[in-house]
Amino acid sequence: MTRLFSKRCTRLLAAGKLRVSVKKPARIRVWKALCEFDEPYAITSRTGWNETTSVLGELPDRLANELGIENLMAWPEEGGPARPADLEAFVLRTYIPAQLFDALELFYSDLPESIDQAFQHRLNDIFDESDLAWRMANGKIFPIDSEYAEEEINKRAFQLIREVGFEGALHEFEKARTDLVNGNAEGAINNANLSVESVIKGILGIKRAKPGSLFRELIDSGIIPEYFDGFISGFEENIVRCINIARNEELGAAHGQGIERNIIPDSLAEFVVHMAAVLNIFLIKRHLEGAGSQVEGEDGECVEDDEIIF
Repeated sequence: MTRLFSKRCTRLLAAGKLRVSVKKPARIRVWKALCEFDEPYAITSRTGWNETTSVLGELPDRLANELGIENLMAWPEEGGPARPADLEAFVLRTYIPAQLFDALELFYSDLPESIDQAFQHRLNDIFDESDLAWRMANGKIFPIDSEYAEEEINKRAFQLIREVGFEGALHEFEKARTDLVNGNAEGAINNANLSVESVIKGILGIKRAKPGSLFRELIDSGIIPEYFDGFISGFEENIVRCINIARNEELGAAHGQGIERNIIPDSLAEFVVHMAAVLNIFLIKRHLEGAGSQVEGEDGECVEDDEIIF
């Protein structure tokens, strides 16, 4: 089964945080694009007869099977309750707008590679010229929306951390997300930092390490490729360490606030949690690809006496 738009975004759609609205002129253009890029092909029926069908011709059944529905439903042009409809009526007046995007993704997936990118380009032109905050990339439609991006990044981080079995890191990242939602900026920053450290320890097979040693071991392991000249040094200084720096330098996140109370901005806490998610995703994907090598000290530990000073 294909993870279509409405399946990927079930929670956001149900919560009303994501709404699909495509006005009629754009829908008409989408229908014309579907017709233009429709591709015929031959099939053999169950009775052994050779028949000709097309991507568009098979789309209603494909969509019904993927969504588990009996009929495509659309609002009648003359008004009244939604009722079963053909594909054109469905595209122009679909009863559930998110299913229009499901249809477009399925159509793209069934196109030959020689024209699928051209269809995607046409669809994105329609979205752009119609001032719709949606785009298709690699056959998947997504909103140009920060909340959606946040949801997808964090969800992917959860999936990957769970996949490699780093239970400590998973628990810490879950706490960071919970703290962020509950307005606990201090806890969000601290737990986000802990999750990154735990992921690095899991990848390297290290039980204990202070941050300075841990980051250096990560770089020395070879898991981070030199994509271009100077990448590794910039990655270590500006990306790997930035979460730990935020934790150490923002008063109240890891150290005492002093005489005056320091209120940590929510925007900083959001940045740290999201940055932790992105970094965890990258490191775990490199780990799953078999990059680098485990670097262990005596008894699987890597400990230095000196704490890194920022």
